[in-house]
Amino acid sequence: MTEVIVCETCRHPDVPPTEDGPTAGAVLAGALRTALAGRAGTADVRLSTMRCLMSCKRSCAVHVRAPGKMAYVLGDLAPTADTAHTLAAYVEAYAAADDGVVPFRQWPEGVKGRFVARVPPLPAPAGPAGTEGEGG
Repeated sequence: MTEVIVCETCRHPDVPPTEDGPTAGAVLAGALRTALAGRAGTADVRLSTMRCLMSCKRSCAVHVRAPGKMAYVLGDLAPTADTAHTLAAYVEAYAAADDGVVPFRQWPEGVKGRFVARVPPLPAPAGPAGTEGEGG
């Protein structure tokens, strides 16, 4: 299971804030939901939103993670359908990678330069009698 979390409160610097309209993050989340639905390689991807990913200087922000895989935060994303399709292509490659590391040559052009952080996976939980992971 791959999880994609979009900051729903992000306000993109090129999009003026409005009191009654959706935030840029909410717009990106909606566009990404549509883009992911159209890709066979993302059937096991769960999309959710969070009120703040604390990446305000690099909004719109998205966090991509999966158990046992390297995780990534991307930012400086435009709230557009083109960005959503680019992210969906990256997420598809991420989901297919055993360790979550997508080779640079497979990165869609729109994600290059957008990475904010790379987060190592949590270690496997200790097994019975204090052994680490499988096969102890």
